[in-house]
Amino acid sequence: MEEKLFLVEGKVKMGFQWTKFKKSIKAISKKMAIEKLFCEFGGNHKLKRFQIKIDNVVEKSE
Repeated sequence: MEEKLFLVEGKVKMGFQWTKFKKSIKAISKKMAIEKLFCEFGGNHKLKRFQIKIDNVVEKSE
């Protein structure tokens, strides 16, 4: 299977406020891109899933 590029938009809770983000992620499917995003934010910023709100996931052409 071929990996595609997805643009994920949403908000993360940093302290007491929500901060918007846009992130490009390579994944096989939309569902896998969301899981990869949760893993990255959890590992790098110690955020839990309830602290991440995803608004939009769009497949981009490379």
